[in-house]
Amino acid sequence: MPQDSGSSTRREFAREALKSLTAVVLIEGLWSRRLLGDDVRPIVDDWFRELNAISRDVHEHRVKDVEFQKSLEQLYRRGDLASLLKTIDFDRLAAGANFPAKGARSLPVDFSHVKGLPVQAAFGRQVFAMGKGRSVVPHGHDNMATGFIVLKGNFRGRHYDRVEDHPHHYLIRPTIDRKFEPGEFSTISDHKDNIHWFTAEGDAGFLFNIHVVETNPENPRRPGRVYVDPMGEKLAGGLIKAPKITFGKVNQLYG
Repeated sequence: MPQDSGSSTRREFAREALKSLTAVVLIEGLWSRRLLGDDVRPIVDDWFRELNAISRDVHEHRVKDVEFQKSLEQLYRRGDLASLLKTIDFDRLAAGANFPAKGARSLPVDFSHVKGLPVQAAFGRQVFAMGKGRSVVPHGHDNMATGFIVLKGNFRGRHYDRVEDHPHHYLIRPTIDRKFEPGEFSTISDHKDNIHWFTAEGDAGFLFNIHVVETNPENPRRPGRVYVDPMGEKLAGGLIKAPKITFGKVNQLYG
């Protein structure tokens, strides 16, 4: 008996529809996996590989730390906040965050699923989580370059240039004091905006931070934080005499 052409057309249409439906289900499945940080688009992989490349350049002293700051800011400017949130599995991190009574809590970030990124990346990274009114306390760095980007919440961000080092204090000069919203960022190095201080102004705040060590061959000090009290004596020329203090003291005062 001859095959009905109409039935054949309907069967072909059904097969194609099933293929399309399968494709949609697959795509949606991949997208849901992204929400858990298990899948990232090539453009995000490229972004992180570039981050690693510029971090390695400053660590190996092929570029100055201030040049690294410019490159990092350009990279942050091109970044896609929504993709970054998915890549670092932000929903899970935020849900498990236990905000400290003072200061900020550092949450580790896993990038092992980012394609092409070395196991030993040239940059360190973490997410800082804090409740309303709590801070990443005022501090600077020795022989390091770092960059913050706001993931969630509104912050008051303050930066200072570290002009002179003395045995018991620093001479610092305010450079930035403004509101930072999600997607906004700032960077520091030994030579520019070396001291920073971020305070959450909403119910909760999250900052993504990367840091690179041994970025200044002229600095003999080991990489690390230095804690200061930026509310010190005001001097001529906009300078502040900022006492050197301990983490415990700065956390008590400003955490």
